[in-house]
Amino acid sequence: MAIIKEAELPGLGKKYSVALESGDRLDIVIYDEGEREIFFFPPGEEEPLCSATLTDQEARQVGSIIGGAFYQPRVLEKLEAAVAELFIEWVKVKPDSSLVGKSIGELGLRKNFGIVVIGVVEEGERGKKKTVAINPGPSFAFAPGQIVIVAGRRDAVERFESLAGR
Repeated sequence: MAIIKEAELPGLGKKYSVALESGDRLDIVIYDEGEREIFFFPPGEEEPLCSATLTDQEARQVGSIIGGAFYQPRVLEKLEAAVAELFIEWVKVKPDSSLVGKSIGELGLRKNFGIVVIGVVEEGERGKKKTVAINPGPSFAFAPGQIVIVAGRRDAVERFESLAGR
């Protein structure tokens, strides 16, 4: 797993240094104005080999792609992202799940489980994913086959996964 270090850049924003398992390092600077810069450092190098500058919108789009919002590799049965104690998980609702037909509010996901539903996607034409809801409200009801993107502590996310029918 990557090691992430965070540093304040007074008057500029924040810097994240990500030490990758390969020995490479990525430095990501998020400026207060919204722009991002990404720097790639090969193992042992102090000067970046290359860099890229992204607008806020571009950074969010790239983040969604990397995070698996548009495509989940088939070899990964479970996609998990962890930042500190926050886990983001893609959970598929099974046909026999106790979630089917129930709403977010009815289940009290935030109050009873300590999780937040970030979005819901489902299979579209030719196996492509299509977004059903982004940040759905309490009246949103779950259906079989949907992939629910949730955020919370690991134990809370695991309890939600068991409801979905793992």
